[in-house]
Amino acid sequence: MASPIRFPYRNKSLTHGILVALVLLSPTPVFAQGRDSLVVVNRKTLATDRIDCERIALGEDDDYKPDLIALPNGELILVAFHQHKEEGGKVLEQNLLFRSKDGGKTWSKPEKLSQLGREPYLTVLKDGTLFMTGHLLANDVRNKYGYIHGYLHRSTDAGKSWESIRIESEGIKPKASNHSTRNVLQLADGTLLVGVDYDGGDGPFLMWRSKDNGKTWDKTGKCQPKDFKSKYGFFGGETWLWQAKFGKIWALVRVDSVEIPIKGRPIQAKNDQADHFILFSSSDEGKTFDRIRDFGDYGEMYMSILRLQDRRLLLTFTVRDLKPPLGVRAIAGEETNDGFEFDFANDQIMLDTRTPIGKFQGGRLRTDRAAQGWHTRHFLLLPWHGRQDPPRSGTVEVARNAC
Repeated sequence: MASPIRFPYRNKSLTHGILVALVLLSPTPVFAQGRDSLVVVNRKTLATDRIDCERIALGEDDDYKPDLIALPNGELILVAFHQHKEEGGKVLEQNLLFRSKDGGKTWSKPEKLSQLGREPYLTVLKDGTLFMTGHLLANDVRNKYGYIHGYLHRSTDAGKSWESIRIESEGIKPKASNHSTRNVLQLADGTLLVGVDYDGGDGPFLMWRSKDNGKTWDKTGKCQPKDFKSKYGFFGGETWLWQAKFGKIWALVRVDSVEIPIKGRPIQAKNDQADHFILFSSSDEGKTFDRIRDFGDYGEMYMSILRLQDRRLLLTFTVRDLKPPLGVRAIAGEETNDGFEFDFANDQIMLDTRTPIGKFQGGRLRTDRAAQGWHTRHFLLLPWHGRQDPPRSGTVEVARNAC
């Protein structure tokens, strides 16, 4: 029988709410709005085998890869994008923004954003300032430059208006595709960091810095990842940044499993669904990153970390291939002075397991929160379901568990 999400853990008690946004990519909506529950696999320290939740439909077919944050005032903002096919193999990828003021029970109609960049990804600072990253495909009809390039958008009024920075390759590495880290990291001293790099295997790798909440940026800072060699970028590998209590900065980096296999376990992957994550850390505020260890297994990716109210951590990630049931999972962990500890073998909360056996899946999962209030309504899940080439038909669904 399902129970509320209140789990004792090493003599601690945690009560918190869950908020999950899903892309359910199938020809027609397959899940009705209503009550559901999340299964806990290999329960060891959690108090229950099932966690109650409520699923709320949102959006329309072809809305893709949603991303969700909570503002300090409790308002929820969800962004996604919708790809429209154009003539000559071109596309137009329209970013969308939804709002909820009642904890995800009801949502506004989508606002069509003029800000460019597919796979929009949100960060909210302690004061409510919003950032949104994304990248524009070379074949998007609005791309005037002929190559893939990233964007960093900033809003100080809850996403009602935005100012934008285009990440340029001109004068740095002409025509090379460029990308940024998914999130903007706010350090303990208030400094903001965004990693930027360029495909091709030789960088450059840059760490942008801002001392004024993102109004202006120093874009000249060099960064050197050690023991990293790939034709893809270091930050462009959907990298997510996190700072430990004593200041060390961690980069959770997705890598190609053929180029950089798990140590001692090489694999001949047929596609990027077998990619995996590696942990890199920096003790010099992002000037250099040392390769530390593999993190998780093949096919596990889109990782991010959330601090919970009881000082534990929550890791969220997607199982995209090799270990069915495919889908999105979460694990509670412990923070150390310089990092974190997670047990992948136990206490996995199965946020999404509905991909049929034998089908492929991909996607992205992350967590985010404002520093004030809403410390615990945190999940966001972005999978695609279906063929090896990700289909574009689907609906967005929100699952919530009230505090």
